[in-house]
Amino acid sequence: MTQLSRIKAQLESLSELDELVGALRSMAAWRAREAQDAFPGTRAYCRIIERAIAEISPLVKAPEPPAQSNGSLLVVSSENGFVGGFNNRLVEKALDIREAREKLIIVGRRGLAAAKEKGVEPDLFLPMTSHVAGITPLARRITARFDTVVSARIVFARYMQGASYNTEAKRVLPLDTSLRAKDVPGIPPLHHLPPEDLLRELANQYLFAEIAHALMESLASENGARLRTMEYASQNIGDKIDDMKKEERIVRQEVTTSDMLDVITGAEAVSQES
Repeated sequence: MTQLSRIKAQLESLSELDELVGALRSMAAWRAREAQDAFPGTRAYCRIIERAIAEISPLVKAPEPPAQSNGSLLVVSSENGFVGGFNNRLVEKALDIREAREKLIIVGRRGLAAAKEKGVEPDLFLPMTSHVAGITPLARRITARFDTVVSARIVFARYMQGASYNTEAKRVLPLDTSLRAKDVPGIPPLHHLPPEDLLRELANQYLFAEIAHALMESLASENGARLRTMEYASQNIGDKIDDMKKEERIVRQEVTTSDMLDVITGAEAVSQES
């Protein structure tokens, strides 16, 4: 293969790669926006459960402090790649704050790989969903695994404007005293279950709501990170295409110059013979 043919083949390959990166960038942008659009709904559900907890709490005796041996730490990472240091940051945050005898639960295959690279094997692994429609069923599956847990924390990526994110940790259980101390009407709410049982069910729903919102935040953050990665990749590909095109022009000029010299040399030889 001549040098010019090699350059043409590389340019064609780079153009195809640029199209693929563009498609991934568009998909990441759409999924990030879809997850952001769902934030008001997940937040509103959390607020409703918080309000119900505040209203029923005065009827229930304050619970005893939870046993340390019954705690779990949930890490929400990504299922797919092209997200830069997203998963490493989440796993590092979790391992840094993990308490003694606290069970580690990882959501997302990439987070699992990051943990194993650090020599850590989680107590439980669940795959992360890649679309908004999968958030609710996944949150229910995770909540079911916390059935007997009285202490629960979540490490997740909170979405920030500009396709950025912050790595955060939030304690969900036991219920924060601030939830129980919120201002509520003085009239006790009507209820059919014993207040203790009702509060227990509300705590479970609060855990579900917070897990669902953390999953949604991380899904938006993951795709924001992927969007930025694809933008950098597209820029690098564009720079390489420009360099290859410059090289192509130089090679073409060299070939043209060489051909002209051959023609001139041949013409001179014929002229001398005649």
